[in-house]
Amino acid sequence: MEKKKIAQYKQIEHDLTDKIIMGFYKKDDLIPTEMELSKMYGVSRVTIRKATDNMVAKGYLYRTSGVGTFVKQVSVTSKVTSLRGFTDEITDLGMVPRSEVDAFSLQKVPRHIANILNLNEGDMVFYIKRKRFADDELFVIETTWMSADLYPDMSIQVLQGSKYHFFEDTKKLKIAYSYHVVTPIHPPAQIAELFGIDQDTPIIKVGNTTYLENGQIMDYSELVLNSPKYQLRYIKQ
Repeated sequence: MEKKKIAQYKQIEHDLTDKIIMGFYKKDDLIPTEMELSKMYGVSRVTIRKATDNMVAKGYLYRTSGVGTFVKQVSVTSKVTSLRGFTDEITDLGMVPRSEVDAFSLQKVPRHIANILNLNEGDMVFYIKRKRFADDELFVIETTWMSADLYPDMSIQVLQGSKYHFFEDTKKLKIAYSYHVVTPIHPPAQIAELFGIDQDTPIIKVGNTTYLENGQIMDYSELVLNSPKYQLRYIKQ
């Protein structure tokens, strides 16, 4: 049976909504103009207007005449009071954790990541991609942005182990909490192949901003979980 194709305006609506939920666009941020969005997505302004009209109706956006379209809805986040890293969790489950670093580079912070990390445009960040394994099974694909000015001693060697241990044990910087934003998705083809699942299998995407006790943001990560094998669990106290 042929899959029903999602209309372009719905795809754009889903993408913009996801950016608001993940914190790329924050409350009262001015989003790009219809012309800018039409170029960004390669569609007509009529299609963009249909997507943003829906988002206005649903309460995600609001318009100010003569000014533009702004974010109305605030991202909903959950403070996790019992915080543990992947390495410790997998070890406690009696499995062997391992991390592969696929990318580690220095780059200018993307605009929306600057919003999340409270950085200025032009500031430098480390861009990191890791695969996280348990007993050689791929559990998590992780993409991270971290201030290079605040944490210049970050390295591939650290990333092959535990960031949490590096910050708390080596740098003596206590991790306070993380904000998680959880979104169910169907995996793109490349991720489905890596996880050994089909694209109809729902998985979990997590936007994770980690804060230190000194008030600094440690990093922002986007995690894609191999949910049939690894579920996200919360402990609330």
